[in-house]
Amino acid sequence: MRILNSIIIASLVTCFVACSSKSENFSSSDKAYEGVGGGGMELDATTVDLTPPPAEKSVAEEQKNITEQKLIKNGDISFEVKNIKDTKTFLQKVISKHKGYISNEKIEDYRVNPTEILTVRVPNSNFDHIINDIGLQVGEFDSKRIDIEDVTAEFVDIEARLKNKKQLEGKYQELLAKANNMTDILKIEKEISLIREDIESTEGRLRYLSNQVGYSTLIITYYEKRATAGFHFGGKMADALSEGGMGFLWFLIGMTQLWPMWLIGGLIWYVIYKIVKRRKNQKLQQKTIQ
Repeated sequence: MRILNSIIIASLVTCFVACSSKSENFSSSDKAYEGVGGGGMELDATTVDLTPPPAEKSVAEEQKNITEQKLIKNGDISFEVKNIKDTKTFLQKVISKHKGYISNEKIEDYRVNPTEILTVRVPNSNFDHIINDIGLQVGEFDSKRIDIEDVTAEFVDIEARLKNKKQLEGKYQELLAKANNMTDILKIEKEISLIREDIESTEGRLRYLSNQVGYSTLIITYYEKRATAGFHFGGKMADALSEGGMGFLWFLIGMTQLWPMWLIGGLIWYVIYKIVKRRKNQKLQQKTIQ
């Protein structure tokens, strides 16, 4: 009987210890669970997006997306032609086709090797097309140069500064409307005047850039080589007469520019003449007395 009681007591103690350790395990797991999930909600790894968020776009990228690229294109081409008049007619048609215009025209050495230089303004979008059309007709250029300048950053900067200056002008206009004494009114009007000058200057620069971006400049030089065989007496005489006449005119201009020297020389000559004449008269008088 005593042995049976001992066995029962030992069994109860073992059950108690096992239950205690089990409850401790449950409590420790609960704490860990609360620290991870928070609030007792279980996290499922399959529903959590572990990829990093996309990086924010830089200011330069946003500016590039928002602002159209502003390019200034300038170039010049030169080539030889068989007939300079026919080429001029062809170029006028090509320029008109691409909605351009001739802003300057120059003729050089017309008798020997006639050369014409055209300064053409053409819309930026047609710049490459007009060069291609001329190249198809000419075949080969003696020289070709194209410069491209990116003014996007300057364009954006000017627009931003212009916007800020106009906002500042608006604030001063509000202050001017609220001003009560003449001193404040004069001060505010002076500030508005200075801001207005800056705005007009900035707008002028913006218009210039817009014009340069909108229209490209192309300088076209074309020439016709003419055979010069032998000595052309008539042409040489005509050149000599022309150059001699110009030389004589330049001589007259140079002599005219020396009029102060002529005046001083004339005065000196007059004084010397009077002195010499007086001495001659004195000698004559002495001879007469003797």
